[in-house]
This record gives sequence, structure tokens and C-alpha cells, in this order.
Amino acid sequence: MIAVIILLPLIGFGLSYVMFQPSISDLQKATVSASLQDDNLSNLISHTVKGTVINFGTATASDITIVVKWLKQGASFHQEIITISSLAGRTVKDLSFSYVFGGGADELQYSLTWK
Repeated sequence: MIAVIILLPLIGFGLSYVMFQPSISDLQKATVSASLQDDNLSNLISHTVKGTVINFGTATASDITIVVKWLKQGASFHQEIITISSLAGRTVKDLSFSYVFGGGADELQYSLTWK
């Protein structure tokens, strides 16, 4: 059994606590995270996105979609979509994708969804 104790300051009563016990199903759910970067961010032609996608849960994550956006001065000017059909629980996957498009960027943003 895993228990998380959270200490809460109560006005005039010192510290109190609340015990939270996550259910087994909460711990088994697919929980996916990614870390991506473009080493050629300011390049005017070639861009290579490298990174890692991790499923921290024990359940398989499916239909993973990563939307990658290149921005210049806060405005998005190019977008690519990376799809991964499934990622088993507690699995790490390295990614490397190359893209050719005009314009240098000063920021890379990405968002991640899965089932």
C-alpha cells in the first residue's frame, strides 16, 4: 500500500495532515511525458528534433500524438506531427526526426496527447 501524507497549515491550529491513498488503477494508468529539442533551431533550412518519450505508468499508452511547433518572436510559423501507435508501460523511446523548411526559429514548443 502506498500512502501520501500532505501537511496542511491550519490557522491557529498548527500543522494538520490529510492522508491520500492513490488506488492501484491510478498507479497503473499510462502517464506519458516527452522531452524534445531542436539542435538546429536557428538554422534556415534543416531542423532535427531529438528527444525522449517515456510512459511512467504500467498500462500501455496508445495513439500518442506530439504536435511540434517552431516559433519566431512568439508566432508559430511551422508545425509537424509525430505519431506513435503505442508505448508499453514503463518504457522509454528515443526519437529523432529531420525536417526541411525555410526560416530560423527562436523557440520550439510541443504538446502531447495519448489514450
